[in-house]
Amino acid sequence: MSDKRRDLMSEISETFNLAIKVQEEFLKSGPFPELSLTEVHVIEAVSKEKFPTMTNVARRLQVTVGTLTTNVKSIMKKGFLEKEQYEKDHRFTILRITSKGYEALAYHDRFHRELSLLYEERISDDQFNWVLDTFEKVIVGLKDYQENLRQKTIKKSIKSSSRGR
Repeated sequence: MSDKRRDLMSEISETFNLAIKVQEEFLKSGPFPELSLTEVHVIEAVSKEKFPTMTNVARRLQVTVGTLTTNVKSIMKKGFLEKEQYEKDHRFTILRITSKGYEALAYHDRFHRELSLLYEERISDDQFNWVLDTFEKVIVGLKDYQENLRQKTIKKSIKSSSRGR
């Protein structure tokens, strides 16, 4: 790998890590310092689901239901989420965002708007189209890589289970 490519990978990693740190600091300095970034993203995922069961939200976040359960318990204690049985089928439990949860989402959205303005100030329109196109390609590559990893894991699991017979 050339030095320039290595530098690019380093800059991308630093940008991502710094954006996460800045977002965490934004949350801690606002009206909801008790919420972690992960918890805000759980609330956000609930808001995006048409049918926000634990399974659907966990799938959206790409975490296990067990991991989500731990987060949801904490978020509920803090008053940002509630659980309720689905009226049409009591086998399902639905996650519901409280008014406090919607206030936290609005504050989180404010961060994203401010971040967009920051990028807009620093990236010209010509550069923006190139950056967008590049990141779209990188995302497709990452999704392909993720799928290949999943396929390897499945094959490895099948080999292991067949050896144990």
